[in-house]
Amino acid sequence: MKFIDKISEKMVPAASLIANNRYLLSLRDGFMMAFPATMFASIMIIIQNLPTTFGFADYLPDWFNQFLNEFFGPVSNATMSISALFIVFGIGYQLAGHYKQSQLFAGAISLSSFLMLLPYGTDDKFGTFIPISKLGAEGMFVGILTAIIATEIYSRISRANITIKMPDSVPPMIADSFVAIIPGAAPLFLFNLIRYLFTFTSWGNAVDFVYELLQQPLMGLGGTLPAILIAVFFTQFFWWFGIHGTLVINAIIDPIMSALAIQNYEAYQAGAEQLPNIINTTFMGVFVNQGMQLGISLTMAFFIARSVRMKTMMKTIIAPSVFNVSEPMTFGLPVVMNPIAFIPWVLAPLASTTISYFAIAVGLVPRPIGATVVWTTPVFLSGWLGTGSIAGAILQLVTIVVMTLIWLPFLIAMDGEFLKEEKAEQKPEA
Repeated sequence: MKFIDKISEKMVPAASLIANNRYLLSLRDGFMMAFPATMFASIMIIIQNLPTTFGFADYLPDWFNQFLNEFFGPVSNATMSISALFIVFGIGYQLAGHYKQSQLFAGAISLSSFLMLLPYGTDDKFGTFIPISKLGAEGMFVGILTAIIATEIYSRISRANITIKMPDSVPPMIADSFVAIIPGAAPLFLFNLIRYLFTFTSWGNAVDFVYELLQQPLMGLGGTLPAILIAVFFTQFFWWFGIHGTLVINAIIDPIMSALAIQNYEAYQAGAEQLPNIINTTFMGVFVNQGMQLGISLTMAFFIARSVRMKTMMKTIIAPSVFNVSEPMTFGLPVVMNPIAFIPWVLAPLASTTISYFAIAVGLVPRPIGATVVWTTPVFLSGWLGTGSIAGAILQLVTIVVMTLIWLPFLIAMDGEFLKEEKAEQKPEA
């Protein structure tokens, strides 16, 4: 326990520092701004591909399949494919809130600054246009950087009261608009200058520069098995200390995972034979530890447990674990600060992640399609929807068995201790 106490002294403050960092919090909450639209897009593409997913597309008339493609296909252009716009506004909005500044103006200025950097094209029919690819995965990182820098400049100038003051007789909304002029003009001028300077480079614009030199290398690194195993380890590690590891780690990896997911989504929608990435947001939500609590609660409650405490606890865990709610087990077993639970709590998700990765890499299971599968979606269904194939559901069942087997020796040991305590309590006093 002394070793654990020493780790706790070092890691818990570090995790708390990460969890309370204004930039990471703004990233996490800013990404949620895109959630309603991307969730809708995910549902639409799942509906669009239901005949293919369940294997009856060939039995439907051509006109119906064409209707599905024409009706649901364009949805992504207004949702998933422009998710960078939602995220940029969301980060600016959230970060300004940490500085107690106008969130709406900060979000709008961040969005305008981002649009300032984008490459524009012209067409005889449509006039000036922005390539939609720059509004999704390709523009994700430059959008994040732009939102943070623009909001920092806006907030610092605003806090310094370098603003245009209007008389009290002016309506508040109009007065607030004038107050935001100078703080908003500074970042807009800066990003217009950056846009202009990049026209003299071989990249031509800041988006391609950041994508080529920063985003692609980070996505290549973040999409590897070692990198994701490290993320999974620390997620479980922080949870064991009672810190919400998912929120801490996701705040760091979400930009990479989301960009990888959008690439897969767009490739899947375009009918690509093989999607570009194995690891993305869908993979993390479907194959890391989905079903772990369900597998061990069913096994212990009905087949293994002998103590009343273990049986009762596991029966109460079953219902929430169907929808992947882990808190009853995390704090009820408990997992938190439980030395016996530490090894399986960390090892089982690592094993599930590794097995899933190689099953997909060798072609036994299709690559995740990049759709947003809500984390409460039950096991089997989530694996099916996340990959567009029943093979994804079967893979989930395999990983549940593996994770359950990893947990069993440790749970049996805990159950034995519970049983001893119960027998001791039942002995009549002398």
